[in-house]
Amino acid sequence: MYHPLPTRPLTVILDTTERCNLKCRMCYFAATDRLRFPPHDLELSPTGMMPVAVFDRIATELFPRAWRVALACAAEPLLHPQFEEIVRIAGKHRVPDLWFPTNLLALTEAKAEAICQAKVRTIGASIDGTHAETYESIRVGGRFARLEERLELFNRVRAAHGGRTGLRIIFTWMKTNRDDLRSLPAFAERWGADELDVRFVAPTTGVDVSPELLDGEDPEALRRDLEATAKDAVRRGLVLASYPDFEVAGQARGYFADRRRAKFRRRAGLDRREYDQYRELEAAKGCVWPGDFFVIRPNGAVSPCIFWDGDPIAYFPRDDFDALAEAPLLEDILRGLHRGRPIGTCTHCSQRRDALYYRLRATEAPAADAPRADAPVAEGAAAEAAASSLVSLGKPS
Repeated sequence: MYHPLPTRPLTVILDTTERCNLKCRMCYFAATDRLRFPPHDLELSPTGMMPVAVFDRIATELFPRAWRVALACAAEPLLHPQFEEIVRIAGKHRVPDLWFPTNLLALTEAKAEAICQAKVRTIGASIDGTHAETYESIRVGGRFARLEERLELFNRVRAAHGGRTGLRIIFTWMKTNRDDLRSLPAFAERWGADELDVRFVAPTTGVDVSPELLDGEDPEALRRDLEATAKDAVRRGLVLASYPDFEVAGQARGYFADRRRAKFRRRAGLDRREYDQYRELEAAKGCVWPGDFFVIRPNGAVSPCIFWDGDPIAYFPRDDFDALAEAPLLEDILRGLHRGRPIGTCTHCSQRRDALYYRLRATEAPAADAPRADAPVAEGAAAEAAASSLVSLGKPS
């Protein structure tokens, strides 16, 4: 993977809370008030909030080794009652790419000040609708007017701090907001966003999203809308931090058309040298996540990636970095990927679909614990959503 600072090779993704203030129709929180993570008999607080002392321990052990830290993944970070202290602790470690996704509705002036003072590089505002009717239909419990008020507050505070903290607009594309995609670049420009993150809605544990899936839509119509929106975004100076592929595979263009395409993709942020380095590492390891990423849940459990559903590889605050890096389960996961015999969640995870060992073993009989090299993986919108989550959380942006 591309590391801006070789001495800081890690990506850390963590949640400090098990709560959210919305029940979005495509989210697991639509069916629960608290997102419990395994092992379920382990908790660090009865409220589902990570104690600040534990966060401080994690930050001390991992943040000086990380070039990217995401202060949220599955829940709403602004709900933590000590969020301001948490972001200040994170800021002390001067992580080059410190960011987090949020629905922004719980933002206060004090929290916005803490974010900017900590020099958070980017906040990603999840909106999923550019009009009140669409937004409130999807983001159940939210008010569009409140979102606009919080965007205005954030912009005012970050302007007072020199505008260093960027704004990324996150948009999950589904049937309900099918037409809002077209107005997304104008919305993002209006609110001073720097980046767009667009992904397809995907099947979600605990909630039926089948009415929202776009798999039944005309693929060519979806492709045209994605292409038109991408071009509109780039015209407005927006970077596509994460975006579904909209190009026709194998399309013949010609020299000048290829030059125009290459220029557009560079401006859009779709083609970067670090992405090539990312793919090289993925091919060499079998998967880029284990060993380079650590995902930490509010109960202190550490996983090798956001998709892992097996036993944790370590726990905070019990373990330190050395124990984490040398965890026997992590070594087993890495050994299985290297040998083409993945274990646990890796046996059915679509993130390995381009791995080098798959291509090398394509003519061999499949291992008993591994799918065939040409076995189908996540398809359609589900595959795009999985890829998008990897891009926005893992790849440079």
